[in-house]
Amino acid sequence: MSASHNESDCGSPVPLRSVAAAVVVPGVFLGLTLPPLGLWPVAWLGLAPLLVAARMAHTRGRAFLLGWLGGASFFAVTMYWIYSTCRFAGVPVPVSIVAWAALVSFLALTWGLFGVLVKEAAGAGEEGWPWACAIAWTAIEFLCARFTPRVGGDLLGYTQWRFLAMLQPSSWFGPHALGFLIVLVNGVFASWMLDRRLARPVPKNVPIACGLALAWLLGGAISLGFASPPRGLLRKVAILQPNIDQYEKWDSGQAAHIKGVIDGLLARASEAQPALIVWPETSVPGWLDEPKNMDWVAAWAKRSGTYHLVGALLEENGKRFNAAVLVDPAGKVAGRYAKRELVPFGEYVPFRSLVQPWVGILSQMGDMDPGEKVQLPLETPVGRIGVTLCYEAVFPRWSRSAASLGARVLVNITNDGWYKDTWGPLHHFRTNVFRAVENRAPVIRSGNTGVSAVIDPWGRIQTKLDLMKEGVLIGELAGADAFPEGSLYSRLGDWFGWLCTSVFAALAALAIKRRL
Repeated sequence: MSASHNESDCGSPVPLRSVAAAVVVPGVFLGLTLPPLGLWPVAWLGLAPLLVAARMAHTRGRAFLLGWLGGASFFAVTMYWIYSTCRFAGVPVPVSIVAWAALVSFLALTWGLFGVLVKEAAGAGEEGWPWACAIAWTAIEFLCARFTPRVGGDLLGYTQWRFLAMLQPSSWFGPHALGFLIVLVNGVFASWMLDRRLARPVPKNVPIACGLALAWLLGGAISLGFASPPRGLLRKVAILQPNIDQYEKWDSGQAAHIKGVIDGLLARASEAQPALIVWPETSVPGWLDEPKNMDWVAAWAKRSGTYHLVGALLEENGKRFNAAVLVDPAGKVAGRYAKRELVPFGEYVPFRSLVQPWVGILSQMGDMDPGEKVQLPLETPVGRIGVTLCYEAVFPRWSRSAASLGARVLVNITNDGWYKDTWGPLHHFRTNVFRAVENRAPVIRSGNTGVSAVIDPWGRIQTKLDLMKEGVLIGELAGADAFPEGSLYSRLGDWFGWLCTSVFAALAALAIKRRL
């Protein structure tokens, strides 16, 4: 098969509607790999039709369109809860549809770019084409996760959330290597499809890619098989899940009720005598700087005789932060973390003067300020903790940053009440399993409406409280650190992502030079 393979190789061009259907249907099924369904095997073949269609496209524009259609179908499924959230907030139906469609269209742009690169990668030859596709995908994913606004749930590795053994090598290679492997397998399968169409032999890359996938799985299974937390005195944590309706949260008339619910949970949590009590994001009904709110929190810290990590809004030096505040048993502030990755239409409103009339309660909190890019871990009785707030947990770099600075316990506090019982909170929760494995650090998660949990360094859920339930979750951390030096990824950073990006840049430069 020649490197210039396109639609004309098989006779007359295939109608666009037929090719689009072959791309859209797998995209929809690929969306079902994420929680709650978890159809993980689809990911290992689901991209192959897109790779074939993009490679055979007559023009770059058509390759872009096919890639975009595949991405749009994927995100239309996985992001449906954006529409639901808008409706919960009272946003009109037409505006909710536009918001959902705009986000889907924006996120699919990277898939369109990938479609173009798949076509261009044909110049790498038959054996090199699947590898070039995998490198291109990884470079795009890596760069977009760092430098463009994302919802964070579009890392291809997330499709394997049910398959815990497949996650384990991420502690060595980082968050993008599993996606590389998935695209590579899809690429060799796509090559096979094209070769069979022309009665060619099976490509040599098929056994190579399958061998790599098997080695990855075997390494993960061995790692998981030998997983054993160190013995020793357990460190107890209490996690609050008040299950406060998000759409009553900022009603001043509900403040007494909210405090009453939390008071009841704190009384139960204190009875367990934990080393740390973790509150969810923005759990204080108002600003923590208000004396009545700070006095309330301090009184509970003194009464329980333990440390509290409290999700609250803060005002400091004219800036407004969504923060986690550590309060010691004397009722004094012992440290704080200010959120760095702000949520559009939740913590700030782009083009506020134009869109505010249409977004209702989504802009009620006002514009927050981002915290400092580098923030040291907080010292607590359960160890040095690195905090992420809300959807920061879906961005690997924030948890890795905390681990690289010495955090050996990761804490994610969140308020997914905006999304009620849609798939959104389940997507968000499962990303914490990946952060635990990547950094080989336990994760403590407290969510206003759930899912709250304790996850061990191998990604195993030790205990959890399900979505839309009120309660106190008592969890235990191993007395000693199973990985005192952290993971290779937490020490070296995303070296695999940088490697693929560098190789991609070199290949692109070489291709441009050849055309000049």
